[in-house]
Amino acid sequence: MAKALGMIEFKTVSAGIWAADQMCKAADVELIEAEVVCPGKYIALISGELSAVRAAVDVASNAKGDAFIDNFVLGNPDPSIFPAIYGSSEIEGVDALGVLETYDASAIIVAAD
Repeated sequence: MAKALGMIEFKTVSAGIWAADQMCKAADVELIEAEVVCPGKYIALISGELSAVRAAVDVASNAKGDAFIDNFVLGNPDPSIFPAIYGSSEIEGVDALGVLETYDASAIIVAAD
């Protein structure tokens, strides 16, 4: 399993695709997911060694300044975060409910970790 998880988020699809391409070319990382998350917003999620993920995210974050929304790099993410990202978590015995709301997808993944 990879030691780090990183993500970029952009306001436009074209900027996001271009930045994701730059991210994958900048370091030895694996592209886990890249998609439009709502009209006009684009995310790309990568994994790999911490230094490679950090370098790739830095390159992509500086690629299209005006379209950039947010990013994150998580070293040693909790394993339960992966099923949550893909919506396949099984929740049992719910005794309480908390709701987190963010403008960007990056912030909610960091909060989940």
